[in-house]
Amino acid sequence: MIKERRGLSPIIATVLLVSMAIVLSLIVFLWAKGFIAEKTQKDLGRGPEPIENFCDKIDFSADAVRDDDEVCINNNGNIPIYGAEVRKIGLGSVKNVGVLDTTLTKGAGGCFNFDFSDSSININSGDEIVVVPIILGENEEYKKSYTCDEDFGNIIKVI
Repeated sequence: MIKERRGLSPIIATVLLVSMAIVLSLIVFLWAKGFIAEKTQKDLGRGPEPIENFCDKIDFSADAVRDDDEVCINNNGNIPIYGAEVRKIGLGSVKNVGVLDTTLTKGAGGCFNFDFSDSSININSGDEIVVVPIILGENEEYKKSYTCDEDFGNIIKVI
């Protein structure tokens, strides 16, 4: 007598294949989600826009006084400045030397103490620094700061 061998039924095989495809696609999606950054946006009443679009609309001026160890910033525009990065321009390089962390609303300004004589910074009179604005945006979950490119910063000579 020959025994009849039976495999899986076509319905069970189909269910298993579909479930494996769903699990694999879920794994790939969660893995790829880590590489794709959420868009940070800013809304000034005209609807949310990508935060990068606001960097060229920031209008501010900055000065640095070596003897007083101060960097002064004035916000001349309508976009609040959440802070600023100070970078020293050297021979063929730009070095991040500090962050000023205060909010400057429309028309506001302020001077911030900055230790120019720190050995890791070592900024002297006549050196050039660039002050790069930091603005605040939000994504779906939380508020997030965004540092603009150096192209939108103010290059100033330390006096």
